[in-house]
Amino acid sequence: MSALYETLSSRLSDRDWLILRSVDEYRYLLTRQIARLHFGLAANVKTIPRTANLALGRLRQLGLVRELDRRIGGVRAGSSGKVWQLTETANRLLAWRDSETRASRLRAIEPGVTFLEHTLAVAEVVLDLNDAAAAHDVAVSRVELEPAAWRPYLDRSGATVRLKPDLALVTTSGGYEDAWFLEVDRSTEPPGRIVRKCLQYQDYRHTGREQAQTGIFPAVVWVVPNLRRRDQLRARLREERRIDGRLFTVVTTTSLGELIALGAAEFSNRNGGFDAPA
Repeated sequence: MSALYETLSSRLSDRDWLILRSVDEYRYLLTRQIARLHFGLAANVKTIPRTANLALGRLRQLGLVRELDRRIGGVRAGSSGKVWQLTETANRLLAWRDSETRASRLRAIEPGVTFLEHTLAVAEVVLDLNDAAAAHDVAVSRVELEPAAWRPYLDRSGATVRLKPDLALVTTSGGYEDAWFLEVDRSTEPPGRIVRKCLQYQDYRHTGREQAQTGIFPAVVWVVPNLRRRDQLRARLREERRIDGRLFTVVTTTSLGELIALGAAEFSNRNGGFDAPA
């Protein structure tokens, strides 16, 4: 098998490897998202560069990526709506190349709609975050996706549980380093479930585990799709007396740049956190 992997490896460019690693990291990516990551596509441009389509077509012919049957946005979305994942051959190729550091991966399967759409939404937030960071002169020094972002800890009964942020990241701006947990909300969860997740964050904070490892506890940010959802969650969290309002921020993606540039505390002071009067 090593001869096969050596042959495949010799046919891949540096950008091909980057594409494979991105699809591997995010699990699933749209053509448009791959184009934003590796072909310079701006967020507001809809036309996919020909070079991106050609590169993905070649990787598909090599048996390294596959399209899902489901297309985001329907047939009218064209190539931008295609969703890509690695094939088992690609998984084995990356395992062969990164044998010492690569964790095991799930087999290539057709995912459920909810899981897929959430996974793609998380990828979109990372892309928007990178654009916002560049626009506000902020460095994103570390990004952890699931499951690397998960935090195991002992609950009050002594059982091991896991806090599961969608993202954990560290940013640097103006000489200050900030740590963040991000939750990507798609307006599909009832507010009560958001409250329970916030309370879990507080439980994890009380263990002191994160602070012992990093010296601080990250700000927790709920990234929501629109102002209506932002106001809904802010109001619901404001009325929940068990919630420590200093720990949480609810924003739309358009506010991400200002948030990471100012830091959570200053952003809340200027914009009003959910714990502030409406």
